Amino acid sequence: MPRPTLRSAFIAVVVTIVGLHLVAVTLAALPPNRYSDAARGQTSYLDPYFTQNWRLFAPNPISEDRSLLFQAAYTDADGDQVRTGWVDWTAVELDLVRHRLIGGRAGYVTNKLVSPLQSRAAALDDSQKVVVTSSPQTDPPSWTELSDELESAGASPTARLGFLRYERAATQLATDVLQARYPDVELTAVRYAIRRQGVTPFAARGGTAAERRAARPEVVRDVGGWRRPTPGSASERASVRDFDRSHR
Repeated sequence: MPRPTLRSAFIAVVVTIVGLHLVAVTLAALPPNRYSDAARGQTSYLDPYFTQNWRLFAPNPISEDRSLLFQAAYTDADGDQVRTGWVDWTAVELDLVRHRLIGGRAGYVTNKLVSPLQSRAAALDDSQKVVVTSSPQTDPPSWTELSDELESAGASPTARLGFLRYERAATQLATDVLQARYPDVELTAVRYAIRRQGVTPFAARGGTAAERRAARPEVVRDVGGWRRPTPGSASERASVRDFDRSHR
């Protein structure tokens, strides 16, 4: 019987990895079920690029409107700290639908970023949430400092790294957007907020416009802590700037 060669062993390992990856992609792409829920810990590495959003369909249709907003701080000529207004990035993305007959997928960044931000934050306990939301505007922590503070508050490596991964992505997008909006100032801190409002209950959808508005749940806004500006690459900044100019 011929002995396995290094080449055949390598091929066997690659085929096994590819097979496991295909199984993970299949589980992640299926509508939510007990099997995909049970495998969620093993398929989380696919986020955010290979996940399937099934929220247009039962059993989990979209139940709220969500917006991703950004704000920055900078020092003016008098040495005073000034805050910018909130930039509704979701409204910029939705311009692709509202004012363009032909366009890309609207709300792509919002859809891919908001859900992981919320789920990663929900995985933290109350003391850890205080750490990530109470960062001061005047001296926001570095990413290493924030990670160390979360570790000291008892966050597990998985929870800590999962949260920081998406927190950094949101901070980078916020930095690029706000630098495009305020090119003449040096940003000293940025933060994001997630605005949520439940849809009108089904039983009230037959009423007048005023009745439907009155029946909607109140707006909830979750504001993150201040972070040090984290710009993307030159090409990423240019892409965000051009998109913002075209759709705001």
